[in-house]
Amino acid sequence: MNRRYLVIIILSGGLLWSLSAGAVDLRSLRGDRPLDAGSKRPARADVILPENGEFKKSYRTHPPMIPHKVDKTRISLKKNQCLKCHGDLEHEEINAPMVSKTHFVNRKGERLGHVSTRYYFCTQCHAPQVDKTPLVQNVFDAGR
Repeated sequence: MNRRYLVIIILSGGLLWSLSAGAVDLRSLRGDRPLDAGSKRPARADVILPENGEFKKSYRTHPPMIPHKVDKTRISLKKNQCLKCHGDLEHEEINAPMVSKTHFVNRKGERLGHVSTRYYFCTQCHAPQVDKTPLVQNVFDAGR
């Protein structure tokens, strides 16, 4: 008799779970496109250039936004074009901000004579600001 109730409870639970799973909103940013379908490249947006040369930071440790176009800037394992203007020696010639001194320190805290590999790919943290509607609503509050 106990076994019979156990089977009924398990089947009822499975039925309830399957019904509730159908009520879950499974929409995606891809819309109705299947996952294995190719996606279209988004249209390029115009880069917003700041009025005073730099963007306001949202919080103290926020990586600065890039205030210029970077469409043609290339970063590979062998060459980083950002350092052509923002390197520790080159930045003074064209009046560009230098890469932060924190980028010349490795994981062990040792100072290096070059940009640390952990900071080498600039666009992982830094990005240009563009005039686009966000895909997802931003509700970030910087503590104001």
